[in-house]
Order: sequence, then structure tokens, then C-alpha cells
Amino acid sequence: MTATGPTFADIKIALEDRIESLVRDLVPDGHKNGKYWIGKNPTRADRHGGSFWVLIGKNPGVWRDEATGDGGDVISLVQYVGQLPDYSATRSWCLKWLGWSNGPVAPMSDAARRADEAHRAKIRAEQDAADQAEREKQSRRAFALWLKAERLEPKDFPGSIVDRYLQGRGIDLVTHRIAAGLELPGAIRFLPAHDYVLAEGKGRIALPCMITLMSDAAGKAQAVHRTWLKPDGSGKADLPDPKNNKPRKIWPGPKGAVMRIAKGETGLSPEQADRKGKRGPLVITEGVEDALSVAIGCPEMRVWAAGTLGNIGNAPMLACVTDVTVCADNDWHNPQAARDLKASIDALKAQGRSVRKARSPIGKDFNDLLKGETVK
Repeated sequence: MTATGPTFADIKIALEDRIESLVRDLVPDGHKNGKYWIGKNPTRADRHGGSFWVLIGKNPGVWRDEATGDGGDVISLVQYVGQLPDYSATRSWCLKWLGWSNGPVAPMSDAARRADEAHRAKIRAEQDAADQAEREKQSRRAFALWLKAERLEPKDFPGSIVDRYLQGRGIDLVTHRIAAGLELPGAIRFLPAHDYVLAEGKGRIALPCMITLMSDAAGKAQAVHRTWLKPDGSGKADLPDPKNNKPRKIWPGPKGAVMRIAKGETGLSPEQADRKGKRGPLVITEGVEDALSVAIGCPEMRVWAAGTLGNIGNAPMLACVTDVTVCADNDWHNPQAARDLKASIDALKAQGRSVRKARSPIGKDFNDLLKGETVK
């Protein structure tokens, strides 16, 4: 520290040294998973968690929200989560949390400031490159996991664990797709036993898992969405520590990738439709069950699931898409969720498409409409 008070360099070192205590305060619903602290993004309506992480091992304090693309170092983490207006307020918060006196910031010469900015830019570039390399590695691992999973075959699907789970959600693919001669969603596969990792490194438990591929604009695998199920398929698995552990359902992160659930009346993949000039409407939902519900009710529509509310705006608007309907949940009325929904719709419009919003007249979402249920 200098005679005129702690600098941001001093503060950053101190925060990095106490990173686990810091993330427990900033992201209290999170949990430790190897070198990561994973939890819900406190600044938005992040209902499921898993896309927001902070490094607590090497490069402590580096963070990212895979659903929104936001990220940075430990100083920016404090400013972002605390929604602090500027560096002065951020510095004051950090000093208070560290228990240090709030002295003035040591002045920097122009040359020192330029050197500091250049150093920060270099660190950001190196971290971005490392993040990209790590993401590509994780994406390859996720794709390999999906490839090992079992396909949904029409002859074996009726009565299977996935069928029983979906039937419990009112989603009857046997009647509405197999009997009609339609394909089962190729993106959805099944793992008879897939490890669910317990919080704080307390072990893991193998459970049946419905696993859905998430693809980017080029159709390349980027991530998987996982739904752990009860062994008999009667519902989602009763996880052993739901209050302390939020399973990372989407791995490694969904930004720009979607679950391609239904091809619509063309029966073509987006790439095939682009090549043949077959254009049509697209429906985007958040969850895979909601997407399946829409695909049953509107078999003529191309349907994708984004996995998270924030990722809806990242959905790639390919040439085959004429216009978009966003299926909004009825529990997205809190102010932050409303802002996230508007941001997603604005992002889709910025890609040059007409976008409209649809809500189920009953229940929470279109899966509740399919079941005829109301919000409890």
C-alpha cells in the first residue's frame, strides 16, 4: 500500500487471497465444484443456475456468465454483482469488506496509467484466449458424452424411462410423433447412469439422465442440457442436497447454442432448409419440456429451446427463419426477468426478424397448457 491509500492493485491481491470468502458473500446460493464456484447470477432472473461461475483456483476471481457473455476479473465481479455505479464506489465497497481504511487513491502519472491499461488489456486478451480454449475443450467433452448416450429409437421408446418421464409431463411422443410417422427429436438422447456431482466435493451419485445437444449457428455441438431422472422415470430425480447444490444442467455454457427440438413442416434441418430456400417461422422456448409441448401442439413449426431466458436473445437467426415467436413463462413478471426478456427480444429483432411474444393462458408455461394445469 502507498502512503495515500490502497491502490486497486493492492485491493485485487487481497480479494484474490480471500476469494472463497468473497464468493460466498457475493453468490451465497453457489457451491464449490473443483476450481469453480457455481451459482445463480444475482443480477438477473437466473432460476436454475449453472451458467454463472467464478474461478477459485488458478486466476482467482475471474468470472463469466455463459448465458449473457459478461465476465471479467475480481474487481469487475464486485462491481457487477453489487451493481455499483463506478470504480470509486467499487473501491469503497472492497475496502469496507476487507476492513481497510478508506483513504484516497494514490495518483497515477499518465505514463503509469497507460502502462496499467496496457497491462490490463494484455491480461484480458490472455484470459479470453484461455477461456476460449477451455470452452472448446469442454464443448468437445460434452459432445463426446452426448455421442455415448442412447438414441431415442421408435421401436424402443414406448415405455422407456424417458417416455415415462415425458408422459408424466403430459408429453406423449408415442401418440403424437411415432404414431404419426414423425421423427423423435434427434437432439435428445438418454444416459442410463450419469454422475450428479454433490456439493463441496462430497462425492457423486449415478442417475438416469435425459441429455439434449445444444448446437450453434453452423450446427456444431457446443454444449449439452442434462435432466437427471428418477430410476423409474416417474419424474425428475430427488437430488440428495438440493438446498446446497445447484446441478450444472447446461455444460459448458449455452451462449449462441440452442436445442433443436422440431424441424416443422419442412422436415429439414436449418442447414438443409437454407440450401433449398425453404423458409418458415420459428418458436423459441426456455426449457426443453416447453419446446416439446409446443412441437406437439404445433407440428408445423420449427421449435428450439434456449435453455435459459438470457440465452434466447443469442439464438442464431439463420436464413430459413422468417419470423420468431418467443414463448414467455408466466413467472417472468419480476422486474429483472422482464428486462431480460425485453433484451432477448430486442436482440432477436436486431438480427432482422419480426418477433412476437406468446404466453400460455393458464399455468406457468405451455407445458402447463398441454397438461391443462394452473399455477399452484
